[in-house]
Amino acid sequence: MANVINLNDHLKDKYDEQLITKIKLCRIRDEIEEKLNNYSITENNELAVSLSSGRYAAMKLTKIIGKEDTIQFFQDCIETACKT
Repeated sequence: MANVINLNDHLKDKYDEQLITKIKLCRIRDEIEEKLNNYSITENNELAVSLSSGRYAAMKLTKIIGKEDTIQFFQDCIETACKT
């Protein structure tokens, strides 16, 4: 009983994969938002950058997750923006 084995080192379950995915998505989101913000400043045109990135997102998401889920995603984004 002197040797203690940490079972957490050996577990590879779905929770771990979901956590890793969430961390990666947050990192990517933050990096992209920073790049878009910098591009808006460089171009001095927030509207053009916002419309372009929104169009890209809408088109890609519709193909990846479907129209209804894409609309829900954008509704969630709008609600979040209105709270801040």
